[in-house]
Amino acid sequence: MMSSALAISVYYILWLIIPDNLVFGFPFPLRMSAYHYEHPIPYILIPCFVYSVIASLLSETFLKVNKGKRILLTVLIVLLTVFFSCPFGGMLWYYHDMQAGFFPDNWLSILLTQAPMMGWRWGFLIVGIAIPYNLIGSVICYFLTLRGAKIFQEDIPSPSFTI
Repeated sequence: MMSSALAISVYYILWLIIPDNLVFGFPFPLRMSAYHYEHPIPYILIPCFVYSVIASLLSETFLKVNKGKRILLTVLIVLLTVFFSCPFGGMLWYYHDMQAGFFPDNWLSILLTQAPMMGWRWGFLIVGIAIPYNLIGSVICYFLTLRGAKIFQEDIPSPSFTI
């Protein structure tokens, strides 16, 4: 929940600052609609959810390594987050495309096969050009993972044996 709140807050702060509100980078000169400009929140929530799962799984390792390795682990977490988020972003893009009136006959097949591939094809580019949003998000990932790992460690009761 914290990653979502921070990601949305940073988005809207940058939205106010960046000319033409292009937080996700320049618009594509391609023949595809940039629905992530029209509906930014769901496109932000997908990687936030994926990040939370990956960061939770790696939280114990994150605490055990030194600062340099934490930075590398953060890079890995960010790359894995983008990798696993892209197919869902592609599916969401196709869903928004269908809402805009481009509804194919074999929509389910397209949603389950072509959409994830399209997400991988374009997702890394979209994330890559979303400067400074992606850089700020990566720094937040480091500190949020560190804080979450410490909280998670405190919540786990240590075994105590009494006789």
